[in-house]
This record gives sequence, structure tokens and C-alpha cells, in this order.
Amino acid sequence: MVHEVCGFVGGLAKVTVENLTKRFGKVVAVNNLNLEIRDREFFVLVGPNGCGKTTLLKLIAGVLRPDSGNIYIDDVLVNDLKPAERGVRMVFQSYALYPHMKVYDERKYSNLTFALKIQKYLTDKIKSIVHQVAQNVGIERRLFDRKPNELSHGEKQKVAVGRAITIPPKVFLMDEPMSNIDPPSRVKMMKEIR
Repeated sequence: MVHEVCGFVGGLAKVTVENLTKRFGKVVAVNNLNLEIRDREFFVLVGPNGCGKTTLLKLIAGVLRPDSGNIYIDDVLVNDLKPAERGVRMVFQSYALYPHMKVYDERKYSNLTFALKIQKYLTDKIKSIVHQVAQNVGIERRLFDRKPNELSHGEKQKVAVGRAITIPPKVFLMDEPMSNIDPPSRVKMMKEIR
């Protein structure tokens, strides 16, 4: 049986899952799962296709709601919190980049500035953060003026990771995180994520 690495869970907060279940019709994707990931722990999910890895990540992120069970972040029940209220950032397998926005634009909302502008960071601080993140995850400046449809899969992955870490999250989730990244960039990116 081939197992694939689906996701990484890491961050500064403890994540606890108690008796978590999620069904899609008659299919049970996550069945009565209990799990604790300590703060600052780097946790990897490995398993065959269809075993519930992505579903678990989406449950923790708040993209999906559990049918039963509880999710805690730093001992706070988050089942009823919106994704933005959880302090969780997720890099999706599909990248989930804003298709109409450039990678980086100093004056407008862009893929790398969106969260920073929403949080009302000052322009100079945004510029500093974006340039540091871009350097750390290997986003070349020549890509800044491009939109997602003008990027390779590997470039999209780097932008998605960069976007997720512009504001350090309590919990960082990655679905198929390195599938399209070249080996030298993988090493660099993993150092930045840790």
C-alpha cells in the first residue's frame, strides 16, 4: 500500500481533537478520532488516498464542521468559531490563491498582502514582511507582477505558503505541501516553516 504525506500540522498552539467524526453521506471520512498535537510540535499525517487526512485538516481549520466531537486550540473549544477566528492558516492542495490579484502589489490588495492589509498593517511594514517572506520561501521578485494563472505549479505553491506565513499563525496546516516544489526550495521552505 502506498502512503502519501498529505499534511503538516505545526505552530505555536496545542491542538486537541476529541472523538471527532465527519461523514459525507454514508462515507465516514473521520471516525471518532482522538489526537493531541503539542505546541511547537511538527506533526505529519501519512496515509493512503481517501483515509481522511485532508478532511481532518479542513476540520481543524474550520472549513468543515464536524458531525460530532470537539476541536480545541490551546484548550479553547473552536467548533463554533469561524476559520478567521481560530488563528489557523492553511495552505490548500489547490493553492486557493486569489485569481484576480497579483502576487504582490504595494498599493492594492494582492495575494501576499491581503491578510496584512485586512489587519491594517502600515505600508512600510507590509513591504518589509512580504520581501522577507518572499526571500525565505523562494518567491522571485520577477513573479510579483504576475497573477496566479501566469505561475507554474511550484510558483503557486510558494506563493500559497508565503501568504499563509505573512502573519504567523497559532496553527499552520498544509495539504500536500511540497508536491510541486523543487528539492532545493523544499529544504529552504521547511526551515522557514519550522
